[in-house]
Amino acid sequence: MNISAGNNLDIMFVVSPANAQSVYMPFYFLYLAGYLEKHGFTVSIVNPHHKKAEDNITDILRAIDTEKPRFIGLAAFVTDFDAVVALAAEIKNKSAATILVGNAHPSITPEDFLYEGSPFDIVVRGEGEQTVKELLAQPGKDIKLGEIPGIAYFENGAVKITKNRELMDLAECGMPAYHKIDMRWYQRPTKHIIRRLATVGAVIYTGRGCPFNCSFCASNSVWQANDTAPGIPRVRKRPLPQVIEELRILQDAYHFDFFYILDDTFGIKENDISDFCRAYRDSGLKMLWAAETRVSCIRNDEIVELLKNSGCIQLDFGVETGSPRLLKLINKTTTVEQTRLAFELCRRHGLRTFANVLLNLPTENEEDLALTEKLLAEISPTFISIGVTQPYPGTDIYKRLNRPISKRDYSKLSRLFPAEEYRLGSHNLNLENLLFSWLRKYGAVSPFESSLFKAGWKYWGRLMESENRWAYARFLTKDILLAPLHYLAYLKLYLLNRVE
Repeated sequence: MNISAGNNLDIMFVVSPANAQSVYMPFYFLYLAGYLEKHGFTVSIVNPHHKKAEDNITDILRAIDTEKPRFIGLAAFVTDFDAVVALAAEIKNKSAATILVGNAHPSITPEDFLYEGSPFDIVVRGEGEQTVKELLAQPGKDIKLGEIPGIAYFENGAVKITKNRELMDLAECGMPAYHKIDMRWYQRPTKHIIRRLATVGAVIYTGRGCPFNCSFCASNSVWQANDTAPGIPRVRKRPLPQVIEELRILQDAYHFDFFYILDDTFGIKENDISDFCRAYRDSGLKMLWAAETRVSCIRNDEIVELLKNSGCIQLDFGVETGSPRLLKLINKTTTVEQTRLAFELCRRHGLRTFANVLLNLPTENEEDLALTEKLLAEISPTFISIGVTQPYPGTDIYKRLNRPISKRDYSKLSRLFPAEEYRLGSHNLNLENLLFSWLRKYGAVSPFESSLFKAGWKYWGRLMESENRWAYARFLTKDILLAPLHYLAYLKLYLLNRVE
């Protein structure tokens, strides 16, 4: 393949227009950009925030024309597949740059992106830092892609997949390149970082990898695109001083008040939680925080008290179901008893809890649903999120389907809107009715903004001390006033979709 020599820039990472309004920073590009800059490459991230997709594409194409990058990097998930393909086609028509695509979907099914006439040149499989660095180091002439680990490409009418690249030592990553994006977009209150709380917050990672293989999740399949290296485990942690340094940057340079740890397996080892809590407590930083973890990781009073004393205000758990049979079937490797204990410990110490629940699990029946409702009544989480299980490529559920899902149907794979053709349960209940009724029953939608009364004194104290206090006041006032209107809109949608 002939790699474009370009004029000025080594690589430009482009955020999909489908994510233009997202409150989440493009952390996958931030870590890549920070690593590549550390190794001497020139990098930019283009992330416009217009409401209209065509306006975002115009800005992206203008930036490409101005900076003339050698490489352009895109990221794709199943749910934004169509948007990323369309964007790549627009770019290919305007630029001679080599187009890379990575992240979960291309890592699992590179053949979706590589075909005759595809706008994509190379799929980056799995962890991307070292692979992209090696590609950027290639001279502007014909190179042998088959010798570069961790990629896939199309040649002579077939998809070629090179050997897996070994996992890297996360100490080599360095700092995310926050200076490459407009941080002002993310310095606004939102209720999506720590869910159901208004926060000016950021998502961070303290580690990578997952040793589990839940049948509804594709995470393990993504990490299997890399091989383990000698002395480097599949589940890796970043050095704590590096994590604390990143948090200090977020607080002191960008004035964030909260952060959320989104590791696949935060706290899989008890000392992971205790080491982080002590390091953060000793750092003197004032941000409050929350994390996603497993119920099996919260086992005793000591660990919950340590979490609370280090500024943790909420733990999010994958409860999934109250049915022991289904927990075993989906290979969750947790038990209902562990769920009860984790929520009881959090309640005992005044730590907010957030329960993630899934409907439409394989073979789910009405008895399983009743067991889930019984468990939710017992554990009484502060808030609940209810999603619909979907057969995402790379999951064990997908592998067990009796038919493949075509690319044109990927847009139907949303956990918010159930598609009848992907019914996995054995009951005959209408999935839309079931989802909407549970959302209403468990307070996920309400005419009143009740989260304010469950926030806790630490949260309110942080808001009062914050440089963003007036932004919070405006946001919360608007949120309270608009809550009845949002509920009416939900109720209208529910009634329109209801099937008797």
